[in-house]
Amino acid sequence: MVVVINDDRVTDVEAYLPIAKGFAEDSVQNEEGCISMEVLVDPKVPGRVLYLSHFESEEAFIKSTSGEIFHKWLPKLGQYFVSAEDHIFEVK
Repeated sequence: MVVVINDDRVTDVEAYLPIAKGFAEDSVQNEEGCISMEVLVDPKVPGRVLYLSHFESEEAFIKSTSGEIFHKWLPKLGQYFVSAEDHIFEVK
């Protein structure tokens, strides 16, 4: 299992959050290999939103980034997107 922390910067956190939460819920329910996904907001850094996810494997995470669910939500998420950085950790 891997833990993935996706560190996003967005232009409007309040508008982005409902979309991000919808994406997270859809991913957990329908994305093969996605065990859990939470959406977190950093109150000290404006525009910072983190996704804290558990995937069965790094391969499952990588596959999800080019999958149907991600691309379904991308237009809505993308309108607020500034940048992102992924960090992948193995659970031992």
